[in-house]
Amino acid sequence: MSERPFFDLKDVGRIIGVSARTVSRYMAWSKEGGRYASRPFPKPDDRAGGRSPVWLRSRYDEILDWHTGRPGRGVGGGKPSHRPQ
Repeated sequence: MSERPFFDLKDVGRIIGVSARTVSRYMAWSKEGGRYASRPFPKPDDRAGGRSPVWLRSRYDEILDWHTGRPGRGVGGGKPSHRPQ
């Protein structure tokens, strides 16, 4: 059996260690006005069945680089920690 030429949402999630639903959220947050608008998640290359986004396997490094360059938890504000420092 040959390997598919693309990654789907689940595959991308496995690459960066999140769920497929989280990948969908990253895509939504990458739109204008969203939290990742200045550094959007890589756009899909196509849509399987007209709906589900897919990325070419050759974009593995680009997807991983986006994730590793993403600000970490708590960057940019948010609620202060309840733990004493």
